[in-house]
Amino acid sequence: MLEHTLSEEEHSQIVQTIEMFEVILQTQPDDYQSLEILKEAYAKVGRTTDSLKTSRRLAEAYFNSGSYTLAMQECEVILLREPNAPEILAMLGDIESRLQAAGHQIATGGSKNGLVAATSVNGTNGLTHGVQEGALVDIQSGSNRHGQNLQDRGDEHLAKFLVMQQLCSEDEVSQAVETVKQLNKNLPGQALAASLLDKVCQQDSDKLDAAISGLIDRTKFAYVPIEYYDVDRQIARMLPDNLTLGRLFLPFDLISRTIMIACCNPFDAAGRDAVQQSLDYTVTWYLARPSAIIKALQDVYRLESRA
Repeated sequence: MLEHTLSEEEHSQIVQTIEMFEVILQTQPDDYQSLEILKEAYAKVGRTTDSLKTSRRLAEAYFNSGSYTLAMQECEVILLREPNAPEILAMLGDIESRLQAAGHQIATGGSKNGLVAATSVNGTNGLTHGVQEGALVDIQSGSNRHGQNLQDRGDEHLAKFLVMQQLCSEDEVSQAVETVKQLNKNLPGQALAASLLDKVCQQDSDKLDAAISGLIDRTKFAYVPIEYYDVDRQIARMLPDNLTLGRLFLPFDLISRTIMIACCNPFDAAGRDAVQQSLDYTVTWYLARPSAIIKALQDVYRLESRA
């Protein structure tokens, strides 16, 4: 049941969201963040059959990733609509057996098979607030992100990643880091930040594609083609200018209490912390091309294109 009657503009925006996330899920079918957003978007426009079908995919994605508590919750939601769904009942039985086995492991002090750890970590973090965050904490060796200075943009981490992926030489990346650091120092007014990824790739689309592909594999962020998305100016400006223009963070959609933000450097942990502190929403992060984010921000803020 819809919470309220959607205006034509709201309906159009949600339909656009649906189209976008259907494309994302074609290449990343087990991205449970996108599945959750798509499920809710279907429900908002009255496509209950598609919403239920997506709920099944979501339950399977949770189960396959070892997030058994979340998978169980999703199964219970489905069973409210279809009490006798055989495959869901079978999955629920399998989950309960695994959780019971995990409980026995804890009781006997033998939790060494990874099952309990996967269940507790994914189960307590919730749906979208922290699952991908956890992936980045692992990348950064559990650094204390809350104590980081906002001057740290994560460029050094990104630089190391690009060298490890053999996309650039150390000298090339080091020079680019220094150039970007100077460009981003004391940005005046509504000035757009420079992107290290953009600077390193220098219009080389093949190198950029390889870098983004590697970042997706490492961070598990979904990719969003922002260049084809009609960004709502009001949503994009929900963050202060120093986080949008100054960090190239682009809020591009809002579904219920979840706000979707595109970035081009997922290693900017200090910036992402500042975003979470600025918003009373669950934040989901997506990767996008630096040029697409810059172009969208220019449109949102009505800025002239950079030379």
